[in-house]
This record gives sequence, C-alpha cells and structure tokens, in this order.
Amino acid sequence: MVRGRTVEWDLSQAPREPKLTIRLRAWERQAQEEIAVRAEREAARRPVDAGALSAIQLDLAALLASAAWSFRSKEPIAREFSEAVSLTPGQHRFARALYIEARGVVAAVDRRLAEPAAQEALMRAEGREADLLEACRHLTRLDADRARDANSIGWDAPSSPAGHRLAGRDALTPIEAGHALTLVHRHRRQLPTELQDRLGLA
Repeated sequence: MVRGRTVEWDLSQAPREPKLTIRLRAWERQAQEEIAVRAEREAARRPVDAGALSAIQLDLAALLASAAWSFRSKEPIAREFSEAVSLTPGQHRFARALYIEARGVVAAVDRRLAEPAAQEALMRAEGREADLLEACRHLTRLDADRARDANSIGWDAPSSPAGHRLAGRDALTPIEAGHALTLVHRHRRQLPTELQDRLGLA
C-alpha cells in the first residue's frame, strides 16, 4: 500500500514469500552488523575509566623519573600519555606497551651490569667507585640527545643505556664500578682534567 511517499508492506504473509523472507533476513544481518560496527567505534573513542588511567600514568611517571632513557625516542610520547587528561582504549594499550618495552630495556641493562666485569677493570676501579659515579653523571649530563646524534658529546650509542643507568645509582658496587671504568675510558677526553687524573685516565 502506498500512502503519499511512504510504502507500507503487509508482512503477515511474508513467510509465504521466499524471496522477501531472504531479503528481510539479509537486511536484518546487515543492520546488526552496522550496529555492532557503530558500537565498536563508539567504544574505541570512549575514554578508559579513571582507575585504568591512573594506574598506567603512575607506572609511566615512576619509570620516567628513574629511567627516562629506557623509553629512547618514544620518551615524549610516554610523557604525553603520563600527563593526559584522558586516554582512549587504543592509547591506553599503546601506553601500556611503551611501559612494558621500557621496563624490558631496564631489565636487560641491569642483567648486563650484573655480569662479571673484566678482571683488569675491577682492579683499576677498586677504591674509585665515587669518582667513577661522578664520571658517569658528568657524561650523562652531556648526553642530552641519548646518543641519537653522532656528535661525540656524552655517551655513544652502545654505552648510553648502561651509562645512564649507572649515573642514576646512589653508589656503585665493585662490579658496577668495573663496568663503569670500561664505559668511561673511551669517553675520558670529555671528563674534566682533574677527574681524569683521579681516575688515572689522563
């Protein structure tokens, strides 16, 4: 039945009309799929709850404070996430992945620094732990670019993660001091002359 520009169907006989029944089922499936897609899009834009936001931001802030170097070139993104007013589910997953990756970098560096240092380095570093810590901190202050630029300032790329990790210590263990001496030695020309003398690197 046609009323003006509206078509009204009497569907009471629809089950007896195979073609119409097939079409109705297809339209119903299509409508359900469109509703599901729309719901997914809305969910993807909906911010995560306050608890999830707070948890990841606390994790990011703590790691940024203690080992910002571990985020490497992604540090600006991590800082942005740590201070954001809200995060979408996708951003939350990305932030969590950044945190896990950076924590893995720290763990890898710690494993390396826990391995035995060369015997000669251990002997030369003995009693010089404080001076080596000072040297690591000096080079780390110079290493603003985290060795991304080949400018011969601060640590080089292979040394940068361990150098930054050692610089953040309150004190060096004898094993860490041995590693520090090895790392500092190839950057010794950047140290103040007086510190080079104290370390026997002049």
